[in-house]
Amino acid sequence: MMDPNQTILYEQPLNELIRVCLRLEQLFIQIDHQMKESSVLNARNTISLIINLLQLLDRPDLKAKLAKELSHQMSLLTRLKDSPHIDQVILMTTLKQLDDLSRCFIDSSKKIGQPLREIELLNTLRLHLASPGGGCSFDIPIYHYWLQQPAHIRQATLLSWLSEFETIRIASSLILKLIREGAKHQEKTADHGFYQELLDPQINLRLIRVSIPLTVPAYPEISIGRHFLSVRFFAPSINERPTQYLQHLQFWLTHCNS
Repeated sequence: MMDPNQTILYEQPLNELIRVCLRLEQLFIQIDHQMKESSVLNARNTISLIINLLQLLDRPDLKAKLAKELSHQMSLLTRLKDSPHIDQVILMTTLKQLDDLSRCFIDSSKKIGQPLREIELLNTLRLHLASPGGGCSFDIPIYHYWLQQPAHIRQATLLSWLSEFETIRIASSLILKLIREGAKHQEKTADHGFYQELLDPQINLRLIRVSIPLTVPAYPEISIGRHFLSVRFFAPSINERPTQYLQHLQFWLTHCNS
């Protein structure tokens, strides 16, 4: 396997739930970065990310899909109970975590983050921050007032709001972790920048991962149909339309179907 520190990894989700999980992962990474500092700018950026989270999670079917995926992962892991190669303590802990998370989504009748949807300031900000340069003092004076409060007060408020996403954060992270760990890695060759393979339509692919050496001046576009997987590599250009990478290229392809 290629050294992860010497490669660029691209991931292509193959269903809507995995796509949402990847977006959540990206948002939480950005939030963690912003929360390391307590400046007014960091607070502004965190607020914008919280609003992005609320918009992403504003789906009535999301909890049902999460509960179904968590139950699916439980079913897969339960088959490993008698395996001598599996740490049974870790397995049982993971199964309990999956069960608890699934029940949490099933038992709750409200949308994820519902308490935040009832906060007047956040509702007002959702409207104003959609406009370029929105959120000025003349737009929302109370927001400007809140931003000028001591840093520890702002941080306490932000941490309180972010706690509403803790369950979905744990669930989405665990789903991605299990799907990625249950993957099959293969070294492949793209002839003149193009690779294609036949797929088994009976296999439930969740995610495709493509790893390329940092030294190769190319990036992939991944296309998936019912019967074929295609990866076409392009030579990057920021100012002009990219063209196909025409040299032979070694890369790693990962099928995540757990």
